[in-house]
Amino acid sequence: MTDEPAAYRTHWLTWLFATLVLVPTILGFANKFLDLVLVVQGDEDGAFAVTPIVNYLLATAGFLCLFVWTATQGAFQNLDEPSHSMMENEHRLDQQT
Repeated sequence: MTDEPAAYRTHWLTWLFATLVLVPTILGFANKFLDLVLVVQGDEDGAFAVTPIVNYLLATAGFLCLFVWTATQGAFQNLDEPSHSMMENEHRLDQQT
């Protein structure tokens, strides 16, 4: 049985941490994306923003493709199997020595 106050605290700490990490990240990306929009509209001062935005989009697309490929290959179906096989291998090795 889990301790309800501890589980509740962990839940909210996770959300707080996610917010503290994601909000500045989203704001930074939005700023660079605004610079890209200004470049597309003809503003020469934002020309430096093209390379980072393209890099962000390519990296995001790559990670998304990797995640989709991994999910379709069944990597997330049984998350406990690797730990069980590791314990079985260690038990087998202990018996051999």
